[in-house]
Amino acid sequence: MGQRAFISLLILLAVLVALSATSFPGAMIGFLFGIAIAFFVAGPALLLGKVLEQAGMPVSGTAVLWALGGLYAVLVLAAAVQIWRRLQRQEADQARLAGLRLALLVALPLIAWLSVNAMQNAWP
Repeated sequence: MGQRAFISLLILLAVLVALSATSFPGAMIGFLFGIAIAFFVAGPALLLGKVLEQAGMPVSGTAVLWALGGLYAVLVLAAAVQIWRRLQRQEADQARLAGLRLALLVALPLIAWLSVNAMQNAWP
């Protein structure tokens, strides 16, 4: 990934974060983010919880949330280590790609938080 494409994608990501804080686009982003979480996170987490309960390991919702948060933190740390390793090997293009991945991983929770707040403030 070239320098120009990297900067352009970072600017687009910043615009998406800024739009998620506004009333109408932010509310729409929050609604779509909620649907994505319901299908791709909540469903598999509930299925995994049921399987673990049937195996004799009771799991609470709080424990599942902590486990998902820990997994997300490990993904962020792995992306940061990947950037560092690629910079050490003088692979600038691959380091930019890993940097964009890290920026996306950091921006996703921020987008979710801002858009959910915008969605709550959009309707009285």
